[in-house]
Amino acid sequence: MSAAVFNTTFSALAPSDTVADATARMLADHVTDLPVVDGDGRLVGMFLLDRLLGLLLPKAALLGYGVEDLTFVAETLDQLRERMREIDERPVLEFTVKPEHVVHPDTTPLELVLLLHRGARSVPVVETGGGRLVGMTSARDVLAALQRGGAR
Repeated sequence: MSAAVFNTTFSALAPSDTVADATARMLADHVTDLPVVDGDGRLVGMFLLDRLLGLLLPKAALLGYGVEDLTFVAETLDQLRERMREIDERPVLEFTVKPEHVVHPDTTPLELVLLLHRGARSVPVVETGGGRLVGMTSARDVLAALQRGGAR
């Protein structure tokens, strides 16, 4: 895969960074997922916004009981903010998950398009063998690479 299809400059978190650090970085960089890397740059996992938002939901909504209507829960925005503040200082490592998909620099663009078509969002690009994170890619990166190249 060409470096034109993935970003080699990207934000990453250390396992000891806090949830507050992560959310600030997400807002500043306009991303919803951030890789977490160790001191040697190896991918530890992903810190995902949807998982973070899941912490704000009632347990019944997460257990698969088909609870879609939450009007019976009278949560205000201030109460949700308070719940967020309760976890702000916890390390992101507590919420880091194994990425569903990882690609390598030699992954073909077509394989990447298939992953993205099937629902992958932010995909880490990890060097083969060493596990060091060398980039991140997304559907937006692929679209940008497609628009940059070739005649119309």
